[in-house]
Amino acid sequence: MSSSESAASCKVSEEPPPSSPPDPLRLVLLGRTGTGRSSSGNTILGRTAFCVNVSPSSVTTHCATHTGAVLGRRVSVVDTPGFLHTHLSPEDVMREVGRSVVMSSPGPHAFLVTLNLGRFTPEEKDALEWVKATFGPGAAMFTVVLFTWGGQLRGQRLEDFLGKSPELWEFVNSCGGYHVFENSETHETPTGSQQVIQLLNKIDEVVAKNGGSCYSNDAFKEAQRAVKDAQDRILGERRHNVDQEEEEQRSEVEKKREEEERKRVERLFWCELVTAVGKGAAEGAGILGKDEGKGKEVRKVKVMGRAAALAASPLSITSAAKAVGGAVREGSKVLYKHRKTFMKTPH
Repeated sequence: MSSSESAASCKVSEEPPPSSPPDPLRLVLLGRTGTGRSSSGNTILGRTAFCVNVSPSSVTTHCATHTGAVLGRRVSVVDTPGFLHTHLSPEDVMREVGRSVVMSSPGPHAFLVTLNLGRFTPEEKDALEWVKATFGPGAAMFTVVLFTWGGQLRGQRLEDFLGKSPELWEFVNSCGGYHVFENSETHETPTGSQQVIQLLNKIDEVVAKNGGSCYSNDAFKEAQRAVKDAQDRILGERRHNVDQEEEEQRSEVEKKREEEERKRVERLFWCELVTAVGKGAAEGAGILGKDEGKGKEVRKVKVMGRAAALAASPLSITSAAKAVGGAVREGSKVLYKHRKTFMKTPH
């Protein structure tokens, strides 16, 4: 082989191997149902990648990912079910949205939280709190708030709009950045291309602030552990409160039962006492024989005759003393019988 051929062979062997394509910019779309998540994904990718329908109910039920070339760079977008989903439970939505982190492995460079331009309602506020609760407070530095239906600003500066809601302004400032989209504009129009360029530039700034890192699956797992710990703590507190309430209810029932029993015993005592005092006074006055009140039927006529005779005779100290003595004697028996009851009864 000639020297020229050898040189050519060396030159060929020294050429570097073809480089692998750079990792795509990984984005995850989040937001309440009806805020234009899927439409925003299509606007970013410049094509109809995600299903978009005019519907009163939620359309997206599962996470979906599409990758494409966007203005000379690879971009991967994951669309997720919306918060306050019309078909899925909050637990199912949280579980499905959690898959977005895995589907954008090793993790998204940015979360795009879509919000409609308009009145900042409690539903919007709940959606923002849902993001924090699901992904943890550390996700805020990877979050870009993406306002949709930008045409509603009608020439108003976005900052002026945000300044009208302190709560919204506070949330936006806690995130990595914010941007506004008009999803009716596409890449085919200068405005559509420009708004996507501006969004990607802002996302690049967020990535640079985070040192080129992404929101990792480990960070999501840590956030989920924190959520579970909080849920367990809340459930534990609720169980404790329920147990305490049940104990208090049992205590109240027991107190009520004891009070009713005390009243019943007191009624029984007074009935016995009045009967015994009357019986003793009658025996002492000679109206009722001592053996006539012990299970033997007392003849009514005989007793009434004695009572009439006593009433007709002059009142004497002796007869009065006998009546009182009989009442005290029989009443004392009742008091002695119920002495333990009175010792237990609180005064």
